[in-house]
Amino acid sequence: MEASIRSGDLAAARAQLAPEFAERDTELNDLLDRTASCELIGTVATRTLLHLHLQDGDTRVVELLWQLHDGDWQVLDCRVFSLIPGE
Repeated sequence: MEASIRSGDLAAARAQLAPEFAERDTELNDLLDRTASCELIGTVATRTLLHLHLQDGDTRVVELLWQLHDGDWQVLDCRVFSLIPGE
């Protein structure tokens, strides 16, 4: 996911979303459109944290929940966090 976002290949990033998540997503898709760059913060088990640097200078941290489905890992859910300025 990180490599796809960093290279600007949003179609590849979106292809990693489980269809049921993509249908109900109200934040991640919009954030991907506005992302200038991204960094992998870390991964623990089936969760990944990415730091998204948005085009307007703002940032978000997203926590992706992955699930193995038919041999492919897909994002099943996502939480979005705003950082506290100055922290």
